[in-house]
Amino acid sequence: MANLGGVRARILVLICLLLLVPLDSADSFPNGVGAIGDNGCSCHGASNNETEIMLEGLPDRFESNTTYSLTLSISNQAILASEGSAQGGFRIIIDGGTLDFSSEQGQQIDGGWTHKESSNQQRSWDFSWFSPDDNTTMARLLIHANAVNGNQQSSGDNWHSIEIYIPGSQNNDPLPNQVSALELDLFDKTMLFSGILLLMYIGFRIIRD
Repeated sequence: MANLGGVRARILVLICLLLLVPLDSADSFPNGVGAIGDNGCSCHGASNNETEIMLEGLPDRFESNTTYSLTLSISNQAILASEGSAQGGFRIIIDGGTLDFSSEQGQQIDGGWTHKESSNQQRSWDFSWFSPDDNTTMARLLIHANAVNGNQQSSGDNWHSIEIYIPGSQNNDPLPNQVSALELDLFDKTMLFSGILLLMYIGFRIIRD
């Protein structure tokens, strides 16, 4: 009986280790990320506002059918850019108007825009936004950006998110309340921890039975 209990205990420990492995060894996406990145760069640890996201060129209010030249930049003083290796990446979801990147700077995957392997050795990207044809609407940009350390792994990287609303020149609606990435991250952590506990409980019941 004692030996059986020891075997069960070792199996339970193994299950726990297998559940925890993906948290630290998730693959990175040097050639861009699709829909799996719509809620953030979760394979690169937690969201942290030490990674600053700046978007230059957006108007306070857009005119209809107008092209705006934009520059997305990220910075993180704790993660130095490594020459000759990956430095950063992004995922942009837009609701209102269309984005356009050069073939070297970005690509469209699963309805959003992301970096390419040819443009991950930088932390600044140029692109354009063609505004909606109805200036009574409001456009929304959701940007996830990741500062990476170039070790070709998910460890040591740091990402953050911003959500931007741009009303049309004839739109007088108040800007929607914006949920911070840190609040979303706390919710994600809670759900992940609850899921791990549930899987551990199921594993224990299976072993016991």
